[in-house]
Amino acid sequence: MHERSLIRSLLRQVQSLAADHPDDRVAAIRVRIGEFSGVEPELLKSAYEELAAPTSLCGAEFMIERVPLEATCDQCGKSFAVENYRFQCPDCGSLRLTICGGEELLLESISMEEAET
Repeated sequence: MHERSLIRSLLRQVQSLAADHPDDRVAAIRVRIGEFSGVEPELLKSAYEELAAPTSLCGAEFMIERVPLEATCDQCGKSFAVENYRFQCPDCGSLRLTICGGEELLLESISMEEAET
């Protein structure tokens, strides 16, 4: 399950960014996961809940935005959502495509709140 190693890396990244704001706490973490990224969102969420529990990020909301697989036809220029992994242009039938979305795993944003004093 590589989701655990992805979350370990994500937690390090978030903690590093949060260190620049020592008087605040991380309230929410938003990630973008592409349909074709090879990452299972439910396993990622489960790994986050387990690995964040003993850290300062415990209690931060973990939000996942799913990104559909998208391509652009190299022949006619049409952009479209790839459905059922059918890598063919729906307009001209070309198989020459460029994938332009849906492969990513990105830390989209971190929301911080002032810590209560």
